[in-house]
Amino acid sequence: MSATWNAGVIGCGSIAQAMHMPGYVGTRGVRLAAACDPDPARREEVRRFGADLRLYDDYRRMLAAEKLDVVSVCSPNRFHAAHAVAALNAGAHVLLEKPAALSLTEIADIRAAVRRSRRKLIVGFSHRFQSGNLKARELIRRGAIGRPYMIRVRFAHTGPYPGWAKNDWFYKPALAGGGAMLDMGIHAIDQCLWMLGPVRRVQAMSRTLRKRIRVDDNALMLLEFADGRALGYVDVGWTSPAGFNGLEIMGDEGMILIDYAAGMRLTTGKITPDLKTRPKLKTRLIDPTPTRGGWTVEVAECVKSFRRGDDRGLGIDAGGAALAVALAAYESSRTGKAVKVRPVR
Repeated sequence: MSATWNAGVIGCGSIAQAMHMPGYVGTRGVRLAAACDPDPARREEVRRFGADLRLYDDYRRMLAAEKLDVVSVCSPNRFHAAHAVAALNAGAHVLLEKPAALSLTEIADIRAAVRRSRRKLIVGFSHRFQSGNLKARELIRRGAIGRPYMIRVRFAHTGPYPGWAKNDWFYKPALAGGGAMLDMGIHAIDQCLWMLGPVRRVQAMSRTLRKRIRVDDNALMLLEFADGRALGYVDVGWTSPAGFNGLEIMGDEGMILIDYAAGMRLTTGKITPDLKTRPKLKTRLIDPTPTRGGWTVEVAECVKSFRRGDDRGLGIDAGGAALAVALAAYESSRTGKAVKVRPVR
């Protein structure tokens, strides 16, 4: 691979235009060389990213014609696996939008392509690039709150369309594979796994409460972690114009609260279960703007990792682990029962 890398993008919708394409344009040592989308309107919209940007209506034609060092897969969920495998087979590193795939079989196909191609793949869990979440993980690893036993995550907004997405593919089961529980929930699940470790069992409810769509617009998940000593609660939705967004992690010797709007705080101090010992709790502001980073640094950080030959712990195994929990959650919602999370191999 040359000193200056050529980047390509598959799918020219909102996430490509808001993050991936400007990310490549702003990353030193990278040239945004090509992009593809079957929709002429999307191709026209991305011409602003460079006079020399070559545009294609088919990803296969782009991968055959271009020598690309890194490719972002920004297509609808249904196509993630096929597009990621094709880009890997063409010799490119891949930055793959979440969810990594729609089945564990597709996860296995991507993993095989990673091994075969000897290229790296990173799943775009953008919350892992935010300053507050990075600090929280480091605090947990350092033992700042003792052993964690509970995590609560809420990610919600008004929904991808209208307003964010270029069209309504998010609301079509064949293209999206799921609703809010897969879209917002996959980020929340990844945060739980990243902070506290593997999940062994899920109980969930996903419902379409307000929007006239064929996928869920709100969901709740209860998580039992593999060590049997921690639980999790996830609340996600597409119908929330306001309210708390962020996460809270409770430990034996403190807690971390990350309010995406109001800042990140660390509370330390131990409370005995019988309350006989008077607690001495101290709370301090750790980060007033915990969402710093995220999309603004993700592409550059991923390119840096690709150049080093690593995947930041965000490879296909991370994508598969989060998807396995999400699939178990949908099964739980259908059956009304707690469901064991299938191991990802």
